[in-house]
Amino acid sequence: MRRAIIDIGTNSVRLLIAEKLENGEWNILSKKLNSTRLGEGMSQQKNLSAAAKERTLRAVADFVNDAKEVGIDDLYAYGTAIFRDSPDGASFAKEVEEKTQIPLHILSGTEEAFYSYVGAAGSPGALTAVVDIGGGSTEICMGFGNDIGFRTSLPLGCVRCTGQFDMVGARGIGELKKHCFELFSRADEVAAVKRWVFVGGTATSVASMLQEMEEYDAKKIQGFEVNPEDVTDLLKKLFNISYEERCHLKGLRPERADIIVAGVTILDALMECFAVEKAIVSDRDLQEGLLEADVISPV
Repeated sequence: MRRAIIDIGTNSVRLLIAEKLENGEWNILSKKLNSTRLGEGMSQQKNLSAAAKERTLRAVADFVNDAKEVGIDDLYAYGTAIFRDSPDGASFAKEVEEKTQIPLHILSGTEEAFYSYVGAAGSPGALTAVVDIGGGSTEICMGFGNDIGFRTSLPLGCVRCTGQFDMVGARGIGELKKHCFELFSRADEVAAVKRWVFVGGTATSVASMLQEMEEYDAKKIQGFEVNPEDVTDLLKKLFNISYEERCHLKGLRPERADIIVAGVTILDALMECFAVEKAIVSDRDLQEGLLEADVISPV
């Protein structure tokens, strides 16, 4: 059985195509991404912009065609924080359904955290926290193996915070870190966790930049270990170079150059707040978890 998942986020639309093996595991056949920036200006205006919606609709339609061209009819689309936060999120979801003829489910913050954990955590024999820093929100989920306990979704994201704070000045970064600390106080339950897994575009970009990748290599991202010193040093480097220089930085996709400072600031604040000594980065995330959405769901 083959299945396709389309994840429509604040920053990008992603396609995952996978095949279920006889042992019940999923084999990932392909992944694609289109940075449509649906949440552009989300801190300045309430409704989604017409241009952003049009870009996103085209990307979703293209991905639907990509999946159908390889014979996949088992196709599901999901919306994340931007659909929850925008007054016209639900109406835009209906528009996507009407124009693409596929169902679109708007994930709650709890669902997003849950499926990010399912996709990234694996079956560890230790208490694990999975953190997904997205464009519009950050999900934190804690569990032991398949026994998932605490989970929360916080209004912290690289696109959202780039609009809310001045990311070209030291004062803005300080204000964002203070804001992060205030919101992370809602997740005190994870303070004792020793095994941390970071997923999402900010985390994978950090791993890619630290390895100075010429081209993204999922195998080198999966399991890559980061420590707080590396993240803090990287934040200082990103802050001290221009947008143009970030566009040409090894390991960083040019379309993330304007939002990466906010994303790494959130990650840096999280590691400081919870005294994270080290964490692993996972290329597997929400999409892989959503492959199992028909058989498991948050309680």
